[in-house]
Amino acid sequence: MDPIVRVLDVVFWLTAALLVAALIFLDEPGVNAILMAVLVVCSALIALYEFRLNPLPETERGEWTGRQLFYALVFTISFFVSFIYILTVIF
Repeated sequence: MDPIVRVLDVVFWLTAALLVAALIFLDEPGVNAILMAVLVVCSALIALYEFRLNPLPETERGEWTGRQLFYALVFTISFFVSFIYILTVIF
């Protein structure tokens, strides 16, 4: 694994833990929006790295690895939920 991906992985898990703590203990949508945006960026970059490691034409039936599926799902969910937090901060 590349050193940059290791750093992104650590930042991802720290941000995920901080986001869960902020959602439970803080009632500040600005903090949640920033943490969610960091989570979106980290999960997107890690998912992109995982998809490049396992290109679709080289797979047997086009299946994804577990890491691809996990980071793609986290990216998709946090991407759409982040709009809710960003809209609450703006309006």
